[in-house]
Parts: sequence; C-alpha cells; structure tokens
Amino acid sequence: LGTKEIAVRAWDEALSTQPEKLIWNLM
Repeated sequence: LGTKEIAVRAWDEALSTQPEKLIWNLM
C-alpha cells in the first residue's frame, strides 16, 4: 500500500463516522 492509498482509506473511514469534524480540522 502506498501512502496515498492509506490516506484515502483513513479519509473514507473518518468521513463515514464524523465528516464535519474532519473537514473543520483540515481547515
């Protein structure tokens, strides 16, 4: 697995659990 694949996988899991919190943390 490449770093990008892991990031996308973690991103999808985070979005499915708490999308708003993740988006605010990135901003």
